[in-house]
Amino acid sequence: MSNVIKIHRPINRREQFDADEHTARELVFECLLPETPSVKTKEQAAELMFHILNAPMEYLSIIERKIATTFRTAPGQASLSTGDVVEVDEVKFLCESIGWREI
Repeated sequence: MSNVIKIHRPINRREQFDADEHTARELVFECLLPETPSVKTKEQAAELMFHILNAPMEYLSIIERKIATTFRTAPGQASLSTGDVVEVDEVKFLCESIGWREI
């Protein structure tokens, strides 16, 4: 697993919380997630990305802070939200109100 991460966000922000696998999305971020021994599955990689993009900076490692800062400084990006899709090595996970659904 190379852990290439892509974040896709609904084009129409009003659809954010009602989004499903058919919702039109745009690519808003791409990075390489650092190798982490605790991450063994693609869903765990998506969960780690959720943590990186939502946790306070003081809870992140130096590498994770660089990823979070790059994401958060882009226009219109503050955190990973319900309705966003985290793509890990071409497998897509929809961020739901609780957990993930592979799409």
